[in-house]
Parts: sequence; C-alpha cells; structure tokens
Amino acid sequence: MTDREKYHGDVGRFLSGHDARSRTARYKRYKQEQGHKPDTFTRAEFFGINRINKLLGREDCVGIRIYYGKTCEDRDGNLVDDGEGDLKSRLILVGVRADGTDIFDDPTGKKDGGDGDALGDGHECPRHCGNPPSSL
Repeated sequence: MTDREKYHGDVGRFLSGHDARSRTARYKRYKQEQGHKPDTFTRAEFFGINRINKLLGREDCVGIRIYYGKTCEDRDGNLVDDGEGDLKSRLILVGVRADGTDIFDDPTGKKDGGDGDALGDGHECPRHCGNPPSSL
C-alpha cells in the first residue's frame, strides 16, 4: 500500500456511542488504578470548529494528525516556563497531506506567535467539561 492509499479523507471509522463511552471509561479506570485521583488528570480537550476548519482548509490537507505533547502549566492552567509549574499532557492537532507529511508553513519551526501551523491548548476536561456523563 502506497502512502497515497494510506492518507485520504476516509481514514478512521465511526464508533458507536457505547464503544466510545466504554473506551473513555476504561481510560479513566486505568488512570485511577495507577493512583491518580478523579478529576486530577486530563481526559479530553475541546477544540472549536472554526479552528479545526482552518487546519482542514489548508492547501493539500486530507486530514488531521493528533499528537500527544507536554506543557508546563500553573495550577490555573496557564502556560509557564519550563521547570515551573506542573508538566501536563496536552494534544496538538496538525493538518496532514496525502503523502503523510505534516503541514507546517515554516519547516524550521522558528515563526513566532503561531499562525495556524498547528492547534493546541484546547479546553481541558474535567476543568471545562461542564457536567459530562459520569462514564466520560
């Protein structure tokens, strides 16, 4: 299978609500079995449709790759310098071309401010989830 056959707009499959809830509940149980107290670990992040559409609207974009990353944050979730605050797991969304490469306008990674090369710092759950079902 060539890369062109691997990366296209129909990769992935839809899950039933039951399957999705089961998977997220399994993750929550796992974290708690590892000694994490409820509501002390990130279970999800929310990203707005306008931001996602901007990534999808980039030239040659056929989908999104989601990376796991780490940031240093204070107790209120604000970004702080490396070595300060707590190291938190966060998601990074990046547009992907049909050949499987990530879409970055600046391959050196030296642009300041971020112009839509990638999407991060979504609203964390449980901090910003409202009242989700207990299984999530």
